[in-house]
Amino acid sequence: MNFKKVLSLSFVFLFATASVAFPANNTRNVYSVYSDNFNGAHFYGVNDNIPESDTDAIKFDVWEDQWTPGGTMTSESVESSAGDLAPEGNRYMRFKWKQYTWAGCGYTRKKGTTTNANIDMSAYAGGTIKFSVRSTSSAVLQNCEIGFSIVNSGTEVQKWQYLKNLSGFDSTSTTWQELTYNIPTGTSLSQVRSFFIVRQTANVVQNDTLDIDNIRWVKSAEPAEFSVIRKKVSDNSEVSDQTTPISFSEDTFGQGWAVADQYLELDIDGDLGGNNWKVRFYTNNDKEGLYNIADTSDVLPTAWKISCSTLPYTNYDGSAITDYNSLEIGENWAPDGETLYGLYDAGKVRVLGEGAKTWYPWFFVKAKDDSSQASIVWQNVPGNPSQSGCHTFENTDAGGVTTQYYDALTDFYERKPKLFFACNTGNAKASKYTASFIISLSYE
Repeated sequence: MNFKKVLSLSFVFLFATASVAFPANNTRNVYSVYSDNFNGAHFYGVNDNIPESDTDAIKFDVWEDQWTPGGTMTSESVESSAGDLAPEGNRYMRFKWKQYTWAGCGYTRKKGTTTNANIDMSAYAGGTIKFSVRSTSSAVLQNCEIGFSIVNSGTEVQKWQYLKNLSGFDSTSTTWQELTYNIPTGTSLSQVRSFFIVRQTANVVQNDTLDIDNIRWVKSAEPAEFSVIRKKVSDNSEVSDQTTPISFSEDTFGQGWAVADQYLELDIDGDLGGNNWKVRFYTNNDKEGLYNIADTSDVLPTAWKISCSTLPYTNYDGSAITDYNSLEIGENWAPDGETLYGLYDAGKVRVLGEGAKTWYPWFFVKAKDDSSQASIVWQNVPGNPSQSGCHTFENTDAGGVTTQYYDALTDFYERKPKLFFACNTGNAKASKYTASFIISLSYE
């Protein structure tokens, strides 16, 4: 097990640790083109109007034989399942040839509605493009080319290489294999147009498929980094002083469950690929919450929640989604009034037709001697897609009931999980309570 970074957090009715945000996407150690967990390009749908300010915007393009009725290629995002596992996250892209002819596709930089644009990827000179691929057809694997494109003196120039010429390629394999494309030495990357392009021109059979996943640009020999940034719940802006403790508004004292005024935004920047990696959050003290610094027997129930999106949920244009408000907390009790089932979203929630009290997105902080103290809040588990990502995991509440939590609205533009905190101030007796927490990234 290789532990890359461990962050120790002190919680004084609040808590703190210093950290800095990563640089712009196109200078990160890893720039994601298609990934469930890593940041980089922002994928937009065919009919989306891309903001001019989004310099990382891409769309998926298909190029095919225009004389073939009905087109020559289809594409779809496939959800991973127990019998069909994605190598990273819980989905992959599938390309299918409909006719015996040529076709290609790619992820192209765009701005506005349809205008082609470029991005400076010079930081990746000497680096690689990595991806996972599979096909049931050896002919597809033998004859398929991948590459990227640049703009040189106003003209788009494509750089291609056959899959069969890439290191580690196995034409007989029908399972996922990770391949590495070495960016040609001396290539100017100041104006990259398409991040990843695919084409097949020979020996195509109707319904041949090519599956691709976890596409990313990787700098040469850069280590993995783990970042934790404090942000304000009110407007999602960064806290100016990252050493400032997380706090609760004074008017929440004595009012029951209250959400902290700040949250933690997590980010990983490193080539973890399809490795088994985990981000854990747990307490480092022997109290099941925040305890009074003057009287350690005085403990406030404390809870946490992880979300792939900012909360409360909003639409892409920033307007509120009225049937989701995950910052209102309720306690669900058993009929006998003694056994606590869990903490639920007390706002208007719609989860697969179930009521709010059957869904427990908030979890109690446990004491360090609890056998399940190390709560996994973000992970990739190859071979188990239901346990991958920040939006799907299991946890056990204070009543011993294990539930699976699914974040119904995943923000695919920024893959930065948010860790929120809350405590029950109803019986608060003092102004300062404390606790110690650990956040760690490990992988093997």
